[in-house]
Formats: sequence, C-alpha cells, structure tokens
Amino acid sequence: MSSLHRLGMFNREGMKAFNNGQVEDALFQLAQANRIARQMGSPLHEAKVRNNLGLVHQSAGNEEEALVCFRLAAKSAVKGAGIDNSLHKVISRNLSRLEHDIASRAV
Repeated sequence: MSSLHRLGMFNREGMKAFNNGQVEDALFQLAQANRIARQMGSPLHEAKVRNNLGLVHQSAGNEEEALVCFRLAAKSAVKGAGIDNSLHKVISRNLSRLEHDIASRAV
C-alpha cells in the first residue's frame, strides 16, 4: 500500500471516528496520517490533516491545541500552494472563528 493511500485511509478513519464521537481514536488516526504526510514532505496533505486535528481538538475543548494545529496547518497550506489557495482559506476561517470564540469569552 502506498504512503499516499495509507495517509488517506488514516485521515478518513480519523474523521469517521470523530464524527462517531470517538475523540481519542480520531486523534490517534489523524496523528498517524500527519506522520505520513510529514514523511512524504507534502505540505498540502499535512495542512489538511492538521486542520482536521484542529477540529477534533476544538470539539474536545482543547482550544490551545486546536490553535496550534490551525496555525501550523495554515503555514503548511501557504508553503504548499501560496496564500490564496482554497485550503488555506478554510483553515484561516477555522482559526479566526476559534480566536473570536476565545476572545468573546475573555471579555
């Protein structure tokens, strides 16, 4: 099985676990996908997986971890395809929403 196929499998299984409320399994699967993306040297795949990790952390209440994931994902997306790519826009929107939520509770 190719690295790309394994990465896709772990990413899909991670999001499936997340959608089924299995946060720990989702984090494990997505961590495996992220490891493969980094080994492949694929910033866009890493950005997609890190964004998914951010979503899982955010839903679990781990906001600081989610912020880190979204920021790293945004950086990888820009590295892979420039600042105006659609993945970067999605990640930036997720990051902005979380930052806004945190700021609104701090007031």
